[in-house]
Amino acid sequence: MIQDLSVISKDSLATEAVTWASRAKGLAIIDAESCTNASQLLKSIKALRHGIQTWFAPHIDAAMETKRRAEASRKGLVDEKDRMEAPLVDAEGILKRGLLAYEEQQEQIRYEQEQALQAEAQRRAEAVTLAAAAAMELQANATGDAVLKQEAADILDQPIEALAVSVASAMPKVSGVSYRDNFKAHPDVDVKALARAVADGAAPVTFLMPNMTAINQFARATQGAQPVAGVKFVNERIVAARA
Repeated sequence: MIQDLSVISKDSLATEAVTWASRAKGLAIIDAESCTNASQLLKSIKALRHGIQTWFAPHIDAAMETKRRAEASRKGLVDEKDRMEAPLVDAEGILKRGLLAYEEQQEQIRYEQEQALQAEAQRRAEAVTLAAAAAMELQANATGDAVLKQEAADILDQPIEALAVSVASAMPKVSGVSYRDNFKAHPDVDVKALARAVADGAAPVTFLMPNMTAINQFARATQGAQPVAGVKFVNERIVAARA
């Protein structure tokens, strides 16, 4: 029998825990009698666990209260900090949005300038090439030079590409302020389409995470009798005991 758990010390509880755990490990359940003994031992262990929980409860509660007060103090400081920072956070957001809008505007201007200059460079390259080919053809016609005439035709057959034109960004560079891309997924995800992509091998399996809470609730509600593709339902029998 277990001692009166209301007066037993922590050291005695620790000794009892080791003793009863050793008895459980050494018990072989081979017949009705040993099954009954194991059941009684299970109840005794349950009672001992209750005693351990009872002994530690006030200490844990005290520690939790200390933690609660510390957390309340910490939260109060964090809230005060956040309130003090709030107008600066708003101001930072306003400035960042303004800078990004200006950068986008300047990038559009730069792109349009670059496209216009590239088009002009292409026109010049085509004009120079066509003029050279025409001059060669005139000379070939005047001299009867078939080779020169073929070279002029070859020039006209080749694509005419001007050198790439680049326009530098007009955004001022300020030390300590930088701009970078930050690609991320939009929160509106088509789960069915994503699941098909994973099934087809077009997306990694890690893009999907099973909702185990919902799946386990479904398993309990249906007792695992309703199959679901990709899910294997199992029944883990549980032995419960009261002290």
